[in-house]
Amino acid sequence: MMNDKFPSMPSDEDVNSDGYVFKDVFEVFNYIKSKGWDIGWYAAPHFEVMTLYDNHVVASPTPFSPLYRGQSSYYERCLPSLYRRKWSDLQKLERLVQIEDFKTILNDNPEIKDEIEGGLAVNYIGLAQHYGIETNVIDLTNSFGVAAFFATSDYDSLTHTYRPVMEIVRKGVIYFMPTGIFNFGPTLDNQVWPIGMEALARPGEQRGFGAYLKENQDFHDICPLKFFFWQNAQASIECQRRFGFGAALFPYDPMAEKVSIMRKYRIYGRDSIRKVVDENPELGYDFQAAVDALAADGCHILDSTPFRYTKDELNHITEQYHRKYPGSFPVEIVKNDYKNS
Repeated sequence: MMNDKFPSMPSDEDVNSDGYVFKDVFEVFNYIKSKGWDIGWYAAPHFEVMTLYDNHVVASPTPFSPLYRGQSSYYERCLPSLYRRKWSDLQKLERLVQIEDFKTILNDNPEIKDEIEGGLAVNYIGLAQHYGIETNVIDLTNSFGVAAFFATSDYDSLTHTYRPVMEIVRKGVIYFMPTGIFNFGPTLDNQVWPIGMEALARPGEQRGFGAYLKENQDFHDICPLKFFFWQNAQASIECQRRFGFGAALFPYDPMAEKVSIMRKYRIYGRDSIRKVVDENPELGYDFQAAVDALAADGCHILDSTPFRYTKDELNHITEQYHRKYPGSFPVEIVKNDYKNS
């Protein structure tokens, strides 16, 4: 087992110098702790109801700060998936339809229904980001351990799994946001919002938050604090082991398979297309033109998305999450508190 305790810490002068590299990700963890931050490696996710602005009530993972982001490689620009390539008008249309179908599926979830009835807002865009749909969100977490897992893992697109980085000449990076969600808001250029919710297992276990960027914004501009470290096989495997080689962060989640198949086979609902066209006239499509264009490009159009939750899946969701998070935010209490506020 990797020892979290090292005999000495680097000096602040060294760390603050350009190009300093910690010997591994565990040394980054120890350095942050040595600066007085009372952080642990990982704790079971817990959610707290909070009001962000104008009675915008959300269920947020706690604590709200600090926040982290882990990457197995460093890039000169850190951009959300939406801004990493150019999009044609048809591609923009298809992406919005994917998000609308995602909402349709998600709204069948009994936990989501309870949250909406309890006066809580649902972060659809942030949740969609966790399931591979391109958005303007940069993923963050309040758990150093979660960030370290992603910082020491490479994504295998063939198996849709994360494998430990086995190289020894590559630098990983941990981004560190001491203020977390604070000092950001709807009137500012940059916003950080909670994402993780009890209703969806993966973003919940990953204790997700998200930084919402505008086009041409770079995450480096809002998170200047970053710690580089050398990758090594021992540390990568240990980070994987602590999360069951990914099983703890990627538990069974019916939504993941549904979104994956929807995107792979490009199967969408007419109802979603109609809503996207009505709400986004700047795309330049009327309803029938949108349907025809998507079909001509290889999409399969049905009356509504076929990827709805089955009865067994709904039973699983209700049983699993009520059992796992019995005290995070009882919906009836939320309703009463919200009404009396």
